[in-house]
Amino acid sequence: MKTVLVIDDEERATWAFEQFLDGAGYRPVVAHTAEDGLLRVRDEQPDIVICDVRLPGMSGLDAIRRIQELQPNAHVIIMTAYGTAQTAIDAIQRGAYDYLTKPLDLQRLRAVLQRVEQAQSLNARVEDDAGDAPSDEPSKVDLIGESPAMQEIYKLIGMLTMNRVTVLIEGESGTGKEVVARAIHANSPYADRPFVAVNCGALSETLLESELFGHEKGAFTSAVRQSIGKIEAAQDGTLFLDEIGSTSPALQVKLLRALQEREFQRVGGTKTLPVRARIVAATNISLDDAVAEEEFREDLYYRLKVVSINLPPLRERRDDIPLLVNHFLERVSGELERPVRMVEDEAMKALGGYAWPGNVRELENAIRRAAVFARGDVIQADHLPPEIRTPSPTARTITHSPETRLENVLHAMMDEIDSEQVYYDLRNRTDQIIIERALQRVGGNQVQAAQWLGISRTTLRRRIEELGIHA
Repeated sequence: MKTVLVIDDEERATWAFEQFLDGAGYRPVVAHTAEDGLLRVRDEQPDIVICDVRLPGMSGLDAIRRIQELQPNAHVIIMTAYGTAQTAIDAIQRGAYDYLTKPLDLQRLRAVLQRVEQAQSLNARVEDDAGDAPSDEPSKVDLIGESPAMQEIYKLIGMLTMNRVTVLIEGESGTGKEVVARAIHANSPYADRPFVAVNCGALSETLLESELFGHEKGAFTSAVRQSIGKIEAAQDGTLFLDEIGSTSPALQVKLLRALQEREFQRVGGTKTLPVRARIVAATNISLDDAVAEEEFREDLYYRLKVVSINLPPLRERRDDIPLLVNHFLERVSGELERPVRMVEDEAMKALGGYAWPGNVRELENAIRRAAVFARGDVIQADHLPPEIRTPSPTARTITHSPETRLENVLHAMMDEIDSEQVYYDLRNRTDQIIIERALQRVGGNQVQAAQWLGISRTTLRRRIEELGIHA
């Protein structure tokens, strides 16, 4: 029978744990402070320790390393009612096996305990963080949210900070992919090294190649001097490649070689230089689909996707909206140099009911706009953008799903049309207008237009040909 030590300062909580663990076939032991818990670890040598973060005296986070020194084979599970990003990251960094938020879901706790037993039976254990323990300093990251989906992302970030594997971050525009990349970097042992970001979708193929790899003097007409690229500038830090799905096939080949061989040459150069930075890539399109459409190299895809993080859209974590709103209020108050204390209930209800196609970025912009229009220190519903106050039925139905905006806009307009011929005529006309507008927005760049529409470039090209659009 495995021994489980529970460290929690609430007697009702430890009593409930005792009942649950005893019924689940474990031998429960309890302590109400970290100091008392360490004595129990020394005397009882528990197999598993479940420890609260906030305790009188030493915190649960500070106790993790001491527990592992006294009982190296013990798996530590941290729990807290205050599920911030930094707490989750710190817990995993310090060696916790898992991280749970209160109130505890007993089914989830049971599943975690079962995973611990499986890990112990295979003599696997979480490696200790070899670096200095993080201090109780202000949060290093700008990640906000207590939803289960975000808690899982925090744990992933914590694990990724202890190594330098390549990471692919997937998610819709505005979900915070660069924020996650910066969190991985900021919590790593090389946080003092450069974090270099490149938007792959904002540059032409030639400019992007020079931007990434650098160039020698005379490599092309305007190359009047030698220039180092972003890969070189990142040194031993992190290179963040945003919108990686928009890169050309030729550049994908060069990126693949750089990742495989961990070396590259400047444009027009012959000297081989090392790739020392960790690569974190991000995409707002499905690279799975792009690979299937032969628009993205499969070998590069799997080279980038050593570990993947999928960021949920804001509409799938609405419980985090009040937390995000309060965070943005603090930021905007500093920018405006006047306090904006709160959002009235009616306005918060509108914020919670909106679909947020632009995700967290759109929410931040909405709060900033509302704060500017608020005459006092309270944001009212009238201060919000009109599409949030009174969203149209079409606005509620449009999403960024793989079915794409073309289909969503079309279906929203087709509710009352029965004629099949009228349907297809209007569909083609609607597609033409949307595609033409999309191309205008991005200056005729088909890759960026496809991304904006949420479709593959192959699908866009096919529709352009079918509709006779001059692109």
